[in-house]
Amino acid sequence: MREPRSVRVGIDVGGTFTDLVAVDVASGRLVDAFKLPSTPSDPGAAMLAGFQRLIRTASRDGTEPLSISVCHGTTVGTNALIERRGGATALVATRGFADVIELRRQARPNLYALRQRISEPLVPRALRFEAAERMAHDGTVLEPLTDEAIAAVVERIASAGVDAVAICLLHAYANDTHERRLGEAIAARLPRVFVTLSSEINPEYREFERTSTSVVNSYIGPAVASYIARIDGLLRDAGTEAFSIVKSNGGRTSAELARRFPAHLIESGPAAGVIAAAHLGELIGAPNVIAFDMGGTTAKVGVILDGKPRMTTEFYADRLVDGVDVGGFPVMSPVVDVIEIGAGGGSIAWLDTGGVIKVGPRSAGAQPGPACYGRGGELPTITDAHVVLGTLTPAAFADTEIALDTAAAHRALGRHLADPLGWPVERAARAVIEIATAKMAEMVRLATLRRGLDPRDFIIVAYGGAGPLHAAHIAAEVGIPRVVVPPWPGMFSATGALLAEVRHDLVKTEIGELASKPRPRLQEGFAGLSARARDLLASEGVGARSAGLQRLMDLRYRGQLFALQIDAGAADAELPDASEIERRFRSSYRETYGYDLEQTPVELVNLRLIATHRAAPVSLAELPPSAGGAPSRSAAEERLFLHRDDLRADCSVRGPAVVLDRGATVQVLPTQAVRAGAAGTLLIETEHPADLS
Repeated sequence: MREPRSVRVGIDVGGTFTDLVAVDVASGRLVDAFKLPSTPSDPGAAMLAGFQRLIRTASRDGTEPLSISVCHGTTVGTNALIERRGGATALVATRGFADVIELRRQARPNLYALRQRISEPLVPRALRFEAAERMAHDGTVLEPLTDEAIAAVVERIASAGVDAVAICLLHAYANDTHERRLGEAIAARLPRVFVTLSSEINPEYREFERTSTSVVNSYIGPAVASYIARIDGLLRDAGTEAFSIVKSNGGRTSAELARRFPAHLIESGPAAGVIAAAHLGELIGAPNVIAFDMGGTTAKVGVILDGKPRMTTEFYADRLVDGVDVGGFPVMSPVVDVIEIGAGGGSIAWLDTGGVIKVGPRSAGAQPGPACYGRGGELPTITDAHVVLGTLTPAAFADTEIALDTAAAHRALGRHLADPLGWPVERAARAVIEIATAKMAEMVRLATLRRGLDPRDFIIVAYGGAGPLHAAHIAAEVGIPRVVVPPWPGMFSATGALLAEVRHDLVKTEIGELASKPRPRLQEGFAGLSARARDLLASEGVGARSAGLQRLMDLRYRGQLFALQIDAGAADAELPDASEIERRFRSSYRETYGYDLEQTPVELVNLRLIATHRAAPVSLAELPPSAGGAPSRSAAEERLFLHRDDLRADCSVRGPAVVLDRGATVQVLPTQAVRAGAAGTLLIETEHPADLS
């Protein structure tokens, strides 16, 4: 009997398309990659259909045995939150603290707006229950939680008929005894109810944020757990041996842990793309990268600085509603720092009451999709504008099950934009592209200039179905001299799922002046985190010896609210003493803010540990050069149409040009040139970079 061929599959389910990539483990080489229209009513349908197609390709003669593992980036949790399709959720809080979730921090999303729009709490007042108990900040029990108090809360929850429960008791990060007793009682009485303990999902101080994180986890928990269980079962029936999910921190985790902690998955898809962009930057020797992902629904930007994606320990889910900042729901979970706007290929262009063209944030999605998809869509989108201008052709949609309807695109832009304005339809299409470009360029500035970074020090790595179509415009407007298009750009986030390492981020709150914390106490705290990390890695099938454990400390000056993360070395090395940690903090603070508070004591806030295990390598193989030289331009053509295989490293083609690529279309402007680059990339260079002003 033949040895099975080991194949890894990466899958990214987006709002418009589902992308799939398969790699041979032994060689790291690509087996197949393609995209299919997503099925929003049943996200798993397109995924399973694509998976079965990949398996047919991977089994070269139809009988070859396969050993298959799948890593999946998902938006199910995000969609459940945005569309308010989560489960009916109850909150259990310490007596007197049930309204923390609604009181928030009294911060206003729009400081000067007289009428504020604030996200409605995910738990209504009637489903907030209080437990008679109290912990002190150091974990001392001030008021014991009695069996009678537990029984009273559990019965009230049972009577409410909820799908999920979030338990967030005061200072549970310091002592989780009461939360665990409540959780065990609820699980025993209501075994089908999804339960979240704040001490598990976010054992960190800051009451509102910890409550919000716990509530979000429970609210989306039933939908995510049901989806993962179903997909896991379907994939295993189809022959999959291992199934993992991409997390918001760019790592991956088992299906079981993903079901327990769905709040860690909210930025799953965008994180995978940034991880892939960082990997590509390392391959081509570019440590500073702007990862630009534009799909059918949104455009996203992440920053990679000195080879590492920028991370944050907190983000706000569902912050924008109809383009308005409504506060959203804070989630305390390490996440790849991504800025996202509603500007995808399916973003709808429309006229406001003053007759001004607007683009997004509403999207045509996968169903009905842009008008040019011929699936019932009648409103003009960014994709339709490109079809009108000729930068998107039917050839770009080969193998996607979409037959482009150019007449429908002209009708949509004419009826809704050009005719009311008295313009030719081509002028309206150009206006749509220019407006979308301006929005995305501002997104890049927000990620760089407004954070003290010069975008001229970066390259853009452009991916997603529409990213390479717009990156050249953005680079020209912002002043970035180079754009790099990765191999298989339309499926690059799915490739990122294959590159994701197993990763777990653990935290322990330890507030107090750094100088007063003896090294043995800090070592003990890190030892506890290391033990938890090894348990988590063991549940993933990863041995402790092959894992990396990195220590971090959150530090701030006394009196400040927010902290900086400082590297405290690998867990198997000696822990630096307090004076060395303080020196590192002060140096980092000066570098970040430009000054130091020399007379102010340094305060420790949290101990953190990052546990990782690297994935098997994936080869981004270079594409073979074509046999001929540069293709010639027809005098009748306004634009040169090429295929990626037509380009060579030793021959640049000046724009304007359009390059058909795998799963994407690449546009090159008249002031730019394109050639084949390293690691299977395309390199677009601006001949005269715009001045940065």
